[in-house]
Amino acid sequence: MMAPTSTNTTLDNALAAHALWKTKLLAAVESGEVLDVATIKRDDCCELGKWIYSDGKRTYGHKPEFLSLLVKHKEFHVITGIVAGIVNGKDFESAKAMMGGSSQFGSASMDVGMAIIRLKKATVG
Repeated sequence: MMAPTSTNTTLDNALAAHALWKTKLLAAVESGEVLDVATIKRDDCCELGKWIYSDGKRTYGHKPEFLSLLVKHKEFHVITGIVAGIVNGKDFESAKAMMGGSSQFGSASMDVGMAIIRLKKATVG
């Protein structure tokens, strides 16, 4: 049995949205945009976070893949908030360095993406 369409859609959208964070942060570096660090650091404000703490928890809270996603998502937002704070402080070179491929941000981004994919696979069957 497949997961409900809304779950598949939510996870697909979350994967795409979280992949765009580096682009958003780099755009803020280029434009000088001030980012809302307090909101970015929270893991319950984005579409995925809202789903995690409501339907996701109710439906999949017992699955280890869900618990892994919860932890990885929270870590991702903390690290992304730190980078956003560096951007707001106009330390653009440091912010760019913090988003490099082997950076903590890069690892957190990859980890949350993989956790989304693992949960999606676990909801099929």
